[in-house]
Amino acid sequence: MRSLGPAILTLFAPAVASAGSPGWITTCPYSHSAPNDPIKFPGQPGASHLHDFFGNRKVNAGSSYSSMLAGATTCGTKADTAGYWAPALYRKGVKINPAGSFHGRNTREKFYYRDTRYAASVKVEPFPPNFKMIQGYSMATSVADANAHGAGWGKRTWWGCSDNSVSGKPTMPANCKSGIITLHVTFPSCWDGVMVPGDEVAAGHVKFPDNGQCPTGFKHALPMLIDRLEYPVGTSSSGITLASGPPYTAHVDFWNAWQQPALSSLTTRCLNGDVNCGTDP
Repeated sequence: MRSLGPAILTLFAPAVASAGSPGWITTCPYSHSAPNDPIKFPGQPGASHLHDFFGNRKVNAGSSYSSMLAGATTCGTKADTAGYWAPALYRKGVKINPAGSFHGRNTREKFYYRDTRYAASVKVEPFPPNFKMIQGYSMATSVADANAHGAGWGKRTWWGCSDNSVSGKPTMPANCKSGIITLHVTFPSCWDGVMVPGDEVAAGHVKFPDNGQCPTGFKHALPMLIDRLEYPVGTSSSGITLASGPPYTAHVDFWNAWQQPALSSLTTRCLNGDVNCGTDP
């Protein structure tokens, strides 16, 4: 049975998505970086700040749904040809790729598909084809400003350590003995059924569940998507910035270009079947 708990706009994900929860994890290593954002600036190469891309290898400013479907992927689940991206991260002005290792520990870029904030009676639908959304506020001037725009710092968005050694949900990058910091971001998952270009979260077409149910007018319960990104910055996190600005400007983009039959099958078998389908099914 799906667990219940407080679930409002600024209270959402558990501290760590349990590896034993119903659903699945797809591992999608870093692919490439480019100053492009085909959701916010479609067809405008170089119009965006620098982003790191995961999953679909073909994502660029001119990407289309058909080109995404035809693209190769870094994901362990080969049917996951979706695009995931986030602003590039720097430490004291030096770009740190979300890849590689620190003292023998490799980075792990994981994308969790869960339903743990829905009541057991809720039937989850797969993301519709060509569905796009963004979570976070890239123009924030403070943590409070970011949260006023739905970022949820300290609740559903936080920085951590790869070994889960940091307590709570820090709003700024922590110093990690592992030398690898993590960024966790949970997307809203209740959709009103309206497909629009660009940033569907800001447009108000996606919201978070409330007490295990989707809000009135948002009857489509989609998978709960959590991005967990890792960066080998070393044991000190002083001087961490993003291409979009300070750490509280972190945001993540998702473009559903999964091979849709596979996504539908996993949604039915794992989420609605209350089955832990593991990593890279």
